[in-house]
Amino acid sequence: MISHTFQASRRLCAALLLALPLVWMAPAHAATAESDAEAWVARIKSGGLLSLSDEALIAAFSQLHPQAIPAYLQLGVQPFNEYEMWMRREERLADGWTRKPFLNHIKYRHQPRQIYVKWLKDSPKAGQEIIYDETRRKDAMLGHAGGLFNITSVWTALDGALARGNSNHSIRDLGVQFIVDTIVRENSQRAAAGLPTAPARIEVANFQGERCVALTWMAAPGLGKGYAHRVKVLVDLRQPLVRQIEAWDAAGEMLERIALERIVPARFDEDTFNPKNPAYDF
Repeated sequence: MISHTFQASRRLCAALLLALPLVWMAPAHAATAESDAEAWVARIKSGGLLSLSDEALIAAFSQLHPQAIPAYLQLGVQPFNEYEMWMRREERLADGWTRKPFLNHIKYRHQPRQIYVKWLKDSPKAGQEIIYDETRRKDAMLGHAGGLFNITSVWTALDGALARGNSNHSIRDLGVQFIVDTIVRENSQRAAAGLPTAPARIEVANFQGERCVALTWMAAPGLGKGYAHRVKVLVDLRQPLVRQIEAWDAAGEMLERIALERIVPARFDEDTFNPKNPAYDF
């Protein structure tokens, strides 16, 4: 009897000892979106992705936690409450695809939302300016046309003719935060519905002569219209930021291509979003 009890105890102890390493190691392998995202941001900032081959880059992004991509993009944009940005925009507006890309210089403050936009030389509507300041008026923006039609500045609704003639988006959505928020929102909806959240395709692409990674998502059935049927996002390898977004409808027709050509952190003074600033033509 004692012998049988001793043998049973030995077998139980052996089983516990064999299981112990598995229990001990579990937390190290139980990656979360947050831990993956934080490690990924650190890896990008250290330059750790630049030396990888194309194949290794694709493999590294494929191995991320499914929700780590939107999470790391959120982390990357957090320091950018104020910045200047040079944007190249092509969109399918009411009168069709833009004849030439809009080239915009943007001064952007996220909180409170304050935005100045100028249409640059060699761009449609060159010289046009719009300024929005939610601390003055949340429902309207001040703008004037460019060129010979720059007669007077007028207040106009955020979704009025001036706005819709320039973009399918509100002026409030001109920052990189809008792109990241769109990715986060649609991934959250997929996750809540129990659908896959990982990109349908991961590939290496080129942006302004530099390698980046292109992530493509397809619209999930049953989740409504969403942002677009197919979305391709180009992400930087030198900083955790989006550099370009492209969108298509279900028929394969391109809806927009928005390239963030340059983003520079800034500290704006009290005149930056003041229409009376002598540097502006309001």
